[in-house]
Amino acid sequence: MRRRRAGENGTTQVDVRHGTFENGTYELVEANYDDNGWRAVFTIDVEDGEIVTSDYNEYNEEGAVKTEDQEYQEAMAEQTGVGPQEYVEELNNQLVTSQDAGQIDTVSGATTSSNKFQEYAAMLLNAAENGSTDTIEVDND
Repeated sequence: MRRRRAGENGTTQVDVRHGTFENGTYELVEANYDDNGWRAVFTIDVEDGEIVTSDYNEYNEEGAVKTEDQEYQEAMAEQTGVGPQEYVEELNNQLVTSQDAGQIDTVSGATTSSNKFQEYAAMLLNAAENGSTDTIEVDND
């Protein structure tokens, strides 16, 4: 079951309680690049009914990876105190540890990215509950 509720400072939190997941690889991609030229690709692997890997990242049209863009990392970290190298790893780890999109904490300084991660994780976990391995395409325009 998925529901949304208002969080602190007007953020959106996603509450998801899941049962057993079907083994497989589940992928979600954003259909469009954002205003900064990035789009999310998110894959989880499920083995023995549990999430064993979470791989969320963003890519530009040339295929460059946001967490490897040192200039972007430094600019964001200077503005917010955290960059994609930190928050992406933290969010991926939280999903594997908690096995529940609703238990993922927002990373301070990366609220928008955290909320998007939580929403997309919930979509992937719903697919994993049903064993639906078709790629989920999100119209993020």
